[in-house]
Amino acid sequence: MPVIVTFDISNYKNNDHARLRAMFERFGWERIGGTAYRYPRLDAGGELVEDWLNHVVPAIMMFRSYLWNYPEVELKRFSIHTNCSVGVNSTNYIGSTVVPGSLAANSKPSAPGQFGKQKLEAWLDGIPYPY
Repeated sequence: MPVIVTFDISNYKNNDHARLRAMFERFGWERIGGTAYRYPRLDAGGELVEDWLNHVVPAIMMFRSYLWNYPEVELKRFSIHTNCSVGVNSTNYIGSTVVPGSLAANSKPSAPGQFGKQKLEAWLDGIPYPY
């Protein structure tokens, strides 16, 4: 099932678009225009088995860490499309941008002692953007 990610950012540094493009492409995504990326690539044919844990999730987490580590960058719009669709449009106050770990991981699990909330929040807030 193809995954398409689109985004619109402002207040970014000069090379950020090129860096983000290279990052998505390293994870096997194809740029389909502007800041729109598709996984798997259209030209992959049957050679590429979709790998969500090694290609899709890391690319999305890298994009999240970029936004978290550069708070001056404003996420104006974001969407990801698979069999369902979710998105952000800051102009119309729809959806939410990157939030601190305490807000992102605030659901209570059925066995709360099995996965530490503080460590999860620290991980989300501490993932460095490598550029």
